[in-house]
Amino acid sequence: MLGSYPLLLGIVIPWLMTRNWGVETSANQVPLAVQPQTILPEGIAGLLQMSAENLLLFGLIWGVAWALRRLQRDELFARWPGLWQPWVFGVAHSISLRLLAAGVTVAVAGGLFVIFKLTGKDPHALENLRPRIENVIATDALRDPIYLLLTTTLVSFVVAGLREELWRAGVLRYLFDLLPDRGKTWRGQTFAVFVSALIFGLGHWPQGPAGMLLTFSIGLGLGAILLFHRSLWIAVLAHGFFDATTFILLRLLDHFGLLQQLLPK
Repeated sequence: MLGSYPLLLGIVIPWLMTRNWGVETSANQVPLAVQPQTILPEGIAGLLQMSAENLLLFGLIWGVAWALRRLQRDELFARWPGLWQPWVFGVAHSISLRLLAAGVTVAVAGGLFVIFKLTGKDPHALENLRPRIENVIATDALRDPIYLLLTTTLVSFVVAGLREELWRAGVLRYLFDLLPDRGKTWRGQTFAVFVSALIFGLGHWPQGPAGMLLTFSIGLGLGAILLFHRSLWIAVLAHGFFDATTFILLRLLDHFGLLQQLLPK
């Protein structure tokens, strides 16, 4: 049940929102249910509402899952490890995640470019494989300083960082319970991290194949961080700083007029 949560948000709900549930429309009218929209609403009020709804839904699912198997704080690696160490490791690992994402992007794009050239396909088709940023956020909304502040704090560290890493810690622990060795060996831990990262990647379906591949890779990194440090909070901070710097980077690209070259006209 807990493992299906990203699939519910990333696949099921977006699919339901694209259905025309018997709505009568004229030839020139597009049904409201299939109007293009982003995961993050454009307005501040909508962003706050979305954040509250996501946290509430996760809280309900987490509450039921916890009631079935009452995880202890140490099982979730939820003790704060020192005064300053989480912040330092969080920043450092957010950089390592950025390098990981860049490495995966270059490797996949380079490999596909070579394949396209050898098979005679148009290399410009690589544009169709990029992450669908426009499905996640209307980048124009980041021009509002309050909206930008909310995305780099509330969204990055709570809605994404805390919620998703608490999910990951719970899924890993439940997977350890299902494994014969209970996750005590590196093979069992690697398998659990892989499964959780795979679900995490599929949960980002609206971002397209490239977006799912990148989030799968980042999920592997975050799972490794969580288990290596035995700290939920280092993973939360690494995730939060990664997302926050992504929003800032998008804002800077937009400010210098470079973002429009990456997004569809």
